[in-house]
Amino acid sequence: MFNAPSSRRGFLQGAASLAACSMAFPAGAQNRFPWKPITLVVPFAPGGNVDIVARSLGVPLTKWVGQSVIVDNRAGGGGAVGTSTVARAEADGHTLLVATPGQLGTLPEIIKTPYKADSLVPVAVLSRTPVVVVVRANDPRFKTAADFIKAVKSTSQGVTVGHAGPGSPNHLALLQFEDSAQAQVNAVPYKGSGPALVDLMGGQIDAVIDQITSSTPHIKGGALRALMVLGPQAGGLLASVPTQVQLGLPVFDATTFVGVFAPKATPAANVASLHEWITKSVAQPEFTNVIRDLGSEPVGEGGAALQRLVSGEVALATRMVKQGRLKAD
Repeated sequence: MFNAPSSRRGFLQGAASLAACSMAFPAGAQNRFPWKPITLVVPFAPGGNVDIVARSLGVPLTKWVGQSVIVDNRAGGGGAVGTSTVARAEADGHTLLVATPGQLGTLPEIIKTPYKADSLVPVAVLSRTPVVVVVRANDPRFKTAADFIKAVKSTSQGVTVGHAGPGSPNHLALLQFEDSAQAQVNAVPYKGSGPALVDLMGGQIDAVIDQITSSTPHIKGGALRALMVLGPQAGGLLASVPTQVQLGLPVFDATTFVGVFAPKATPAANVASLHEWITKSVAQPEFTNVIRDLGSEPVGEGGAALQRLVSGEVALATRMVKQGRLKAD
C-alpha cells in the first residue's frame, strides 16, 4: 500500500543527498589540479619573442593539462606590470608568468617593484634565443655591421636604437653593446619588441636590439635585415651574420632565455605537475617546429636551471648599476 508521508520523506532525503553531492563536487574538483583554465601572463606587448614563445607553448600544453590555456599580455614597466600581476595572483598554479629571468633578476635592481627576485617560483626553461641588431633592409646607411658600428661611434650621426623596455634583455644587450663598441646610441624604450619593430619598419627609429624570434617574420618578408649577432655564432637565418668576434669587438653573450614562473606559495605538487606538463609540451612538434623555424631552440630544463639564470641576472644587474651603465629610463 502506497504510504505518502513515507515516500515524501524518502524523496526529501534523496534530494538532500543529491544537493550535498553537488555542493561537495566543486571542492572535490579543486583537489584535481588544474580545475580551471591556465593563464600565461606575458609582461610584454603582443608580437615579441616572449609572446611568441608563450603562444607556441599554449597549443601542446592544453592537451596535457586538460584545460584551456589563455595568453594574457600585461605590458609596461619593462615587464614589471605583468610580473606584479602574477606575484599577486592566487598561488594555486592557474596563473603563471612567461618571461625572461631579467623580469625577476634585473628590474628589482633598477626600479621600485612590488616583488623581489624570490617572489615567484621558477618552473621550467622554455627556450633560448640569439639576440641581434636589426635594421631596415633598404637602409643605405647600414649595408654592413661595420657601417653600423662606424655610425654609432660618430656622435654626429645620433643613431636611434629601440629596445623592449627598461631592464629587459634587449636593454641589457644594448648597454653591453655600447660598452663593447665604446659608443653611445639614442636609446628608445618600448613596451616590448613588437611596437619597436613597427616603428623601425615605419622609419621612426634606425635599429632595434631584438631576439631573432620576433624579427624573423620581418626578415623573411624582406622588410628587415640582421646586421650582427650579440653572442655565439648562430645557424639558420643567422649563419652568415657576423658576431662580435668577427667584428673585432669585445665579446659578451646576450642570448635570451624564456621561462615559466608561478606565485611563490604555489603548492609543490602543483609546481611539479606544471613542470612535467611544460617539459612534455616543449618536446612536442607544435612547439619545437615553430620555435626552431623562428631561430630559437627549445630547452625544457627545470626550475633549478631557471633559478641559476635569475641569479646570474641579479649579479649582472647589480654590477652594471654600480658601474652606472644600467639605469631605469
